[in-house]
Amino acid sequence: MSVSRSKFVGVDGCPYGWFSVGLDNCDGYEVRAFKTFRKLLAHYGEAKLVLVDIPIGLPQGEEGRDCDPEARQLLGRPRGSSVFPTPTRPTVRQAAKSPGDYNCAAMTEHRFAERCISRQAFAIAPKIAEVDTVLRDRGASATPPVREVHPEVCFWALNEGQPMRSRKKTRQGRCDRLRVLQEIKPYTQEIYDSAIDEYLRKEVARDDILDALAAAVTAKLGWPDNLRTLPECPPSDCKGLPMEMVYVVRT
Repeated sequence: MSVSRSKFVGVDGCPYGWFSVGLDNCDGYEVRAFKTFRKLLAHYGEAKLVLVDIPIGLPQGEEGRDCDPEARQLLGRPRGSSVFPTPTRPTVRQAAKSPGDYNCAAMTEHRFAERCISRQAFAIAPKIAEVDTVLRDRGASATPPVREVHPEVCFWALNEGQPMRSRKKTRQGRCDRLRVLQEIKPYTQEIYDSAIDEYLRKEVARDDILDALAAAVTAKLGWPDNLRTLPECPPSDCKGLPMEMVYVVRT
């Protein structure tokens, strides 16, 4: 597999596996889909920063993560509902072993955290487990650095502290998000159109493209010293992975 020249990478899970938008130091870009997160990181081995829409630091018990309720409060209604409680590491590992068994995952979450796992979290639990395994195998000092984003937090920040009004799966929601991105990087419409043409919707959905684009723009604007975090001083989980969401304030 060739190594990309992209320096700033945004990643979102998709039906195919993982969808990425890579930006270089100028106006160059690439859109790619990968079956595994490990292959994605190998391709972007020379990147300066990879931002991915997936929980990274995971709770072990009922303590949860501070970044989740902070993001919900920041976004308010109705966008705050897109931020669901992150399941515990034992639950995501169980869900990865039995991806069709919601009841087993729910029992595991109740055992370790005394709460239920949402259907949304259960659906992406195998991807959470995949990223968790890869990052723990790499170690904390591995490059490129990989950090967590939530797309609605990214759009809130890029939209001058205003949450998006419409759902991203609606036509209006897509137009609103593309407008925000184009105001910052005019060529994002070209990137979006390129991804639409290259991949089928059963492989990469429209909102997957938007989410990866928001992450890539955030990475480029935020590197090296402009990223902010939820919470302001993020703790690490029991494996040393930060429990945070990063974003960049539009200037």
